[in-house]
Amino acid sequence: MKALKQVTLAAVLGALSMTALAEIKPFEAVEYRKGIFKAVKWQFGPMGDMVKGKIDYDAEEFSRRATNLAALSHMPLEGFRAGTYASSTSALPSIEDDWQTFADTMTQFQNNTAALQQAAASGDMKTIKPAFITVARTCKSCHDKFKD
Repeated sequence: MKALKQVTLAAVLGALSMTALAEIKPFEAVEYRKGIFKAVKWQFGPMGDMVKGKIDYDAEEFSRRATNLAALSHMPLEGFRAGTYASSTSALPSIEDDWQTFADTMTQFQNNTAALQQAAASGDMKTIKPAFITVARTCKSCHDKFKD
């Protein structure tokens, strides 16, 4: 009898957690992805300054930031949900109309940040700079098409 109660409780809690996940409000999805992109900027900005020579290159810090960026690259896509483009966001509704292109661009972002992470591990700016530029171009291509 005790086991049945535990199984029932687990089933109820599981159902409630699935319901909570399904009931994410549009503003929550927008805030989620905005937060991730702020973190992306937090990581990417200092790396750009190092690549441009605006601040001294620190191989350890650059590598740490590249690792963080590669991890962050897998997070924003789930925040782009139908009906989350009406207000307080610069993401365009065309994301929904051309979802496959958008998702493919996000996959490129993931792949390119992974390549930057590998390049950063080399510590060689001649290897890092082209990988960094590739990530920057991926970001720009997405912004040009899907951001106001």
